Amino acid sequence: MLKLLLIGLLLLGSCRPRRDLSQYVQEDPKSNLVSNFRVSDPKYAAQILDGFFQIEEGGWRWVSNKFKVELRPPFASQKLGARLQLKANLPDVVFSRTGPITLSAKLNQTALPSQTFTSTGEILYSVDVPPAAMAADQILVEFSTDKFLPPNTFPNDGRQLAFIVTAISLD
Repeated sequence: MLKLLLIGLLLLGSCRPRRDLSQYVQEDPKSNLVSNFRVSDPKYAAQILDGFFQIEEGGWRWVSNKFKVELRPPFASQKLGARLQLKANLPDVVFSRTGPITLSAKLNQTALPSQTFTSTGEILYSVDVPPAAMAADQILVEFSTDKFLPPNTFPNDGRQLAFIVTAISLD
């Protein structure tokens, strides 16, 4: 009896009509942009515009206090909005010298809420983006921090260091 019920549910689920979602799609066949990526993947290096340093240990990049990326707007985001997320790490070597760090972002000139990180380790900057801010074929995201390590904090390292970033997404 249970097998018949499961088969019936499977058949019922497979008979749903397909919805036409093409009105929500923002496609640009010439664009190679994606809406989310790991910063260590070299095929998305063109989306990293400024403020990122070289890939380290195969999985992350340091960023300066101002850094920019370009993203593709996700499916239906002009109608539904989106969520911007930045996955990073606030190392003790930075936090011990700066204390809590506030991260801010602008998305195509729309200011998004800031978040302050008060402890070391993995951090997630995650904010909702209104639909009106998604009305472009390419989304410029500009991040900035209120604190960072100045150049030459470490011997022979002229970089300005704020966070270690692993991934960025606009979902």
